[in-house]
Amino acid sequence: MPPMKPARPARKPRSPRKRIWPRGLRTALRLGPPILLGIAALGGGVWLALSGAGAELAGGVRQEALSLSAKAGLRVETILISGNARASRRALESAAQVRRGMAILSFDPHLAKDRLEMLAWVRSATVERRLPDTVVIRIREREPLALWQHDGQMALIGTGGIVITRWKLERFWKLPLVVGAGAPEKAFAMLHALKDHPRIGRRVKALVRVSARRWDLRFRNGVVAHLPEKDAARALATLDRLDRREKLLDRDILAIDLRLKDRLVVRVRSRPKTEPKPGKRKSGARGETAEAARGKDT
Repeated sequence: MPPMKPARPARKPRSPRKRIWPRGLRTALRLGPPILLGIAALGGGVWLALSGAGAELAGGVRQEALSLSAKAGLRVETILISGNARASRRALESAAQVRRGMAILSFDPHLAKDRLEMLAWVRSATVERRLPDTVVIRIREREPLALWQHDGQMALIGTGGIVITRWKLERFWKLPLVVGAGAPEKAFAMLHALKDHPRIGRRVKALVRVSARRWDLRFRNGVVAHLPEKDAARALATLDRLDRREKLLDRDILAIDLRLKDRLVVRVRSRPKTEPKPGKRKSGARGETAEAARGKDT
């Protein structure tokens, strides 16, 4: 009887292979050889451009490659935009330079982000290119802060003093009004301080920047409060306390000067002298009428 062969040792189970192909390349492989040709041509065009050899040829190769990739399915079909409450979709697409049907490989999300953040309404933007056919744009808009009046012109400003727009401002008539040169850059801090004193803030008609150094508060009843260049918050607290205690803003006054730390100066309206009515005149210290004076004489 022939000797039995020794049993072979059991094979170790193979560990799962790691995917070494990038997702975009796997997509390209599924779509077919024209995509690979297009990507290769793009790379060659970039090399030629960077090397300085054949710039015109590189441009032609690039355009042909983009055309091939678009025909093979790598073209923009969906543009998803979110976060735009006030900025129009048309303006965002124009700034990002994206449109349906264009070769998606020609769309640069980094440049699109930079262009979007140049728009006045856009505070920040995030842009993604999802192969084979989708561009995603997310924006964060600026919040309107106040209306700014200067040299007879009106504008809407946001945080940081950025001028957002000068058109269709009637939508924002409830916002505070700031006036004068340099007002937009300093408005946020002053409006934030007024939030701590809503009793005063509700009665303010306009915040006027004086000599680019300090603020005047103009109230709806015509009273003006002169705030100091420094420590305006302290002055506002003093004004709030006096108004609560003595109804200062309801009195017949013209202005309240809060620029001095140790005193408060109030300017009172000057009362006009009473003019005598026609047919009457003052006579003597008692100011009798003309008729009464003649009766005494007779």
